[in-house]
Amino acid sequence: MGPKPDTRILFSRNRFEALTDGIFAIAMTLLVLGLGVPAASSVSTEAALDDALLNLVPDFVHYCIAFLILHGMWVSHHILTRTMEFIDRRFLSINTLLLMGVAVIPFSTAFSGDFSDAPVAAMVLEGNLLFVGGLLFLQWVYVERNEYLLKSDVMKKDLSLGRSMIGVIPLLSFLGILLALLGTTWSTAIYLFIPLIFFWIRWRHRSSR
Repeated sequence: MGPKPDTRILFSRNRFEALTDGIFAIAMTLLVLGLGVPAASSVSTEAALDDALLNLVPDFVHYCIAFLILHGMWVSHHILTRTMEFIDRRFLSINTLLLMGVAVIPFSTAFSGDFSDAPVAAMVLEGNLLFVGGLLFLQWVYVERNEYLLKSDVMKKDLSLGRSMIGVIPLLSFLGILLALLGTTWSTAIYLFIPLIFFWIRWRHRSSR
């Protein structure tokens, strides 16, 4: 069954992908601005320089976490759109909200890194990633339930692995928020479990085939 005429977006999918890629690229680049270089006037001794570098460790850790998560989200989004023949208005609306959340990630990352001992600061980043990850998961579910969007050689079952993997981000973000509410500092460290969880999901997917 083909798409209804009023749901088809009548412009090149390349422009949609270019906008999405651009927003992701800008957000990933702006993350580095959270790593502020100490003012030379405030570093008068080698010991002071060591302290200044040590104080940058939380910012750098959050930078790495956010950069790698953004990269993973971009890869997931790219894989999903490569399976699609059409882009309808609902998908585009979800994508607009997703890009809005992506653009905020440099701010939430810097805020969380600057106040790494404050649970509420971690919740800002985790809430941001929950919002973006949840919308990306919603896009996978939406395409899976609207098969007319898919290319003719792509089956609904082909989306199951990607949907399962992108669902890890909002799940961990929700758990991170719960940990922060319990007063846990560095609740963002929960994202370090992502590679292990991804390995388990891939193993389970292969063994079930």
